[in-house]
Amino acid sequence: MAVFTVVVEEGSFTRAATRLGYSKAHVSQLVSRLEKHFNTQLLFRTTRKLDLTEAGSIFYGHCKEIAGSVEKAQKDLEAIKGTVSGSIRLSAPISFGEAFLSDITLGFNDLYPDVRFELELDNKIRDLQSENIDIAFRAAATTEENLVPIKLGNWTEYICASPQYLKDKPAIKKPQDLLTHQLLLNARKLEPTLWRFHDEEGAHSISIEAKLSAHHFPMLKKAILSGGGIGKLPSYLAEEEIAKGELIRLLDSYETKLYPIFVVYPYQTHLPIKVRKFIDYVKNWFSKQDHFLK
Repeated sequence: MAVFTVVVEEGSFTRAATRLGYSKAHVSQLVSRLEKHFNTQLLFRTTRKLDLTEAGSIFYGHCKEIAGSVEKAQKDLEAIKGTVSGSIRLSAPISFGEAFLSDITLGFNDLYPDVRFELELDNKIRDLQSENIDIAFRAAATTEENLVPIKLGNWTEYICASPQYLKDKPAIKKPQDLLTHQLLLNARKLEPTLWRFHDEEGAHSISIEAKLSAHHFPMLKKAILSGGGIGKLPSYLAEEEIAKGELIRLLDSYETKLYPIFVVYPYQTHLPIKVRKFIDYVKNWFSKQDHFLK
C-alpha cells in the first residue's frame, strides 16, 4: 500500500522506484500483486503516464487515510516517550499505600502536573500485565520473570504500647515479660502468634494469646494508641507517634526481622518516560526516609 501511494504521488514507476530505493521492475511487480489480490485494475498504464482507475482512486483514498493514521500514531508515541504526562496505575499493600502514596504522588505531581494516578490498594499480589498496572510496591522480592524489581529499603517491626496502657503495669525488660500483658496482633502474618527476637545472647521466641486479632495494621495501631494493649507495628507506621510520645517502643535492645520493600514494574524494551521518571522519583524519595526504613 505504501508503494502504491508513492507511485500515484510520483505519477511514474521510475520516479517512485528512485524515491523508494527499489528497482523499477520491483515496484511494478508490487503494484501488480495488489491488483491481483483485489482482482481489479488500479492503474491505467501508458508509455507516457499513469492514471488511476475508478477502483484505484477509491483505494488510493483509503491508503492516504491509513498513512495519516500511522503518522499520527508515530507522533503520539513520540509524545509519550518525550513528555511526562498521562495516567500511571499503581498497586500497593493497604497500610503501605496509606502511609506513603499520598505524599509520593502529590510530590511527583508538583513536578509533573500532567500525570494522573490510579491507586489500587489491597493486600493481594496483583497480575500487573493482565490488569494494566504500571508499577507495584511489594513487601517481598518477585519471582515473576517478566517483572523488574528495585529494592527501596527495609522496614522492621516495633513492639509498642501507649503511655496510658503502660501506666501502673509490670515492667517489660525481656520478651517473656510480655506474657503478663494484653497483646494485640496482626492475623495476616505467617505464624502470627509466634513472636521472635534476637539479641547478643541469641534467638528468643514467645507464643502469645491475643486479646485482639486484626487483619489491618491501621486498625491495630488505633487499638494500641487507645490503650488496648501491646502490639507490633511496622516501623514506618510507628515512628511519628514514638517521636511525639504517643507510643512507647518496648524491648528496643532486641532485634526483630527485617522486611524488604520493592517497587516492581513489567519489563519493557522502551519504558515510558512517565514510568521511568516516577521510578526515579520514588527511589530518591525513599533514600531520604531513613527514619522509616532501615
